[in-house]
Amino acid sequence: MIAHKDPPMKTYIFEIRYEKFRATVGFLGEYTLYDLAETLIKALEFDFDHCFQFCDNLNNPYDSKEHYTLFADIGEADDDPGVKKTLISEVFTKGRTMLFHFDYGDDWEFPVTCIDIGEEEATRRHRRVLSRQGNPPVQYPPCEVE
Repeated sequence: MIAHKDPPMKTYIFEIRYEKFRATVGFLGEYTLYDLAETLIKALEFDFDHCFQFCDNLNNPYDSKEHYTLFADIGEADDDPGVKKTLISEVFTKGRTMLFHFDYGDDWEFPVTCIDIGEEEATRRHRRVLSRQGNPPVQYPPCEVE
């Protein structure tokens, strides 16, 4: 009997940046933009407690031609594609950078670059933070009291 091999799974490696902070996250298998956001937030040590979007305008997310929003998934943005069903592979190619815009009130903006796409033979999918350099920003800095 001949053993059947599973086809190789795609691997995606992303880098997120903020000032002197850098982190890389890795995915083995197909995941959504929502999964990517969740893993990026873990790398930043933020709470996953606000709406977000991925957009193509790195200087002004509000003037993006291409954007994928959580609002679309909750029924508040009819024309925008959502993040819960949009696959990473539908948006990112190797070398592509998009802006991860998190918490529209505080306007956290993080460039996210797909630094590598490969293939690996594996039996299960996974995602994880691969490395971190520098100190991440503080999501909720202490308030100054006068």
